[in-house]
Amino acid sequence: MQLDGPTLQMISGLIVILCGVSFIFNTALNRNDPPGRLWSLAFVAGIMVAVGYGVYIVSDEAWWSITFANASLVVAVGALWSGSRVYNGRGSGFAVVGGLALVVAVISLLPGADGGEWVGAAPLWLVVALMGALGGYEALRGRLRRNVNGRIFSIVLFIVALFYSGRAIAFTVEGVDSATFTTYFSSGTTSILNMGLIVTVCVATSILRAERVGSNAVGDITVGIHSAAGVLSGTAFQQAATDHLQRAERAELGLAVIGADIDNLPEINTAFGRVTGDEAIARFADTLRGSAPLMAQIGHPAAGRFYVLAAVGSATEALTIVQRMQNALVDGPLGESYQIRLTASFGIADTFDHGYDLAALSAASGRAIDVVKRRGGNDIAVTTEAAAAAREPGLREL
Repeated sequence: MQLDGPTLQMISGLIVILCGVSFIFNTALNRNDPPGRLWSLAFVAGIMVAVGYGVYIVSDEAWWSITFANASLVVAVGALWSGSRVYNGRGSGFAVVGGLALVVAVISLLPGADGGEWVGAAPLWLVVALMGALGGYEALRGRLRRNVNGRIFSIVLFIVALFYSGRAIAFTVEGVDSATFTTYFSSGTTSILNMGLIVTVCVATSILRAERVGSNAVGDITVGIHSAAGVLSGTAFQQAATDHLQRAERAELGLAVIGADIDNLPEINTAFGRVTGDEAIARFADTLRGSAPLMAQIGHPAAGRFYVLAAVGSATEALTIVQRMQNALVDGPLGESYQIRLTASFGIADTFDHGYDLAALSAASGRAIDVVKRRGGNDIAVTTEAAAAAREPGLREL
């Protein structure tokens, strides 16, 4: 049996509707969280895409349905990106999605009834490719990065970006009647690809949402002013550290912000499970509590990232503190059954070079951590004042 393009489109639309209804009802009845709502919007928009293109297949006089479907497709892929940002604890950025959808709608609407099936296709596909690339990149960051389903989600969105980029190029350069477009980017081929990607996205996002609600990582749970790892949460640390910095500035005393990031935490989660990853985070927090100066403030903004604010008389003293943390970290394995020895990347920024602004100090120590990560981790870097203007020259390797 041979299926033509319109038939494959209808089957693809049916799969979108089935997956979308399942995900939307699960969100509404069981796990109504912000990322889930945005991902549900993506499925709602996907259903609208199927309806819009389906109406045009039934009646080509309903030219307006193409405009409706084109704008909905931008919202569908854009909402996946937006939901990923919220999952990672960032702003949704949905205004960008709405703006791009409006632009695509206007481009598709301008030709009116003479636009035909492919009206606004090239701009639409380029915008979809952009949203897919942004979504794939976002799925490799933050909390999504440490989850295997986040990586699967990322792969799907990058495939969307690559496919629709190629489709836009082939459409613009060779046209819809060319052999390249007909073979690789026709409506039938696109429908087949969409069917596989839609099911994969539905499964991946459902698991991600369930894990987010049911078993958050240690770094993402707060108990009062503390994270579940037993040190200050990100918000509490920011408040306490800001107060200490203001008082230190008046007294002209030195402080250092020491950033620490557990090496290979996503790989530990993937290889041994989230329970082991949470154990690694908790043990690392306990190591910091035991090796940091007694009156130091220890913050835990998320996952494997920690910050320590300690009083120091010089940059050398801050380095001594970090070396003591490193030595304490390798004293024992993570657990008897795993024999994992944790390592971490450390970055130091002090008030002698960066002043008493917490944001500047945190950003500087974060840059140092990034440099250590690029070198393979398990090391220390100190940012100097020049790091604000140039990345590498302002870093002192140790």
